[in-house]
This record gives sequence, structure tokens and C-alpha cells, in this order.
Amino acid sequence: MHIDFEIHGHVEVPDGTCLVPGMSNLFELPSGAIISVHPVIEMATSLIADDHRDLTYAEAAALGVQLDLYDRSSFLD
Repeated sequence: MHIDFEIHGHVEVPDGTCLVPGMSNLFELPSGAIISVHPVIEMATSLIADDHRDLTYAEAAALGVQLDLYDRSSFLD
């Protein structure tokens, strides 16, 4: 069984941010910090719980959940 998803959006970044040469989806902020945008799997213990958090890949795998990305692209606009 699987869930198909598609995510579109954007992230505001400071002027001077640049794409890291030769690395897809990595951006260098003017401070020198490197950022990348990844989809994550978030979990809560129930529909009414306020304990949601991002799962690590190992935690997700232990629950039988695996995130497969067929395509991920980003660009600086």
C-alpha cells in the first residue's frame, strides 16, 4: 500500500543566497549556512494529540513507513 503525494511551494530566503555549485537542492545562505528542502514524515499519537513531530528515517522504517522520492528539484528565483 502507498500514498501518492505532490508538494509545490516556495521558501523565502535572504538576498545573496546561492545554489551550491554541482549540488542539486543545496543552497548557501549569506551567513555561510547550507539549507535544503526535504519532505518529511510527521507523526502524532492520535488525531487529537498535540505531540506531532518529524520522524527520522530509522523511526519511520521501524513503523513500516518509507519515503521514496522519485523527483526532487529546486531552483533559485
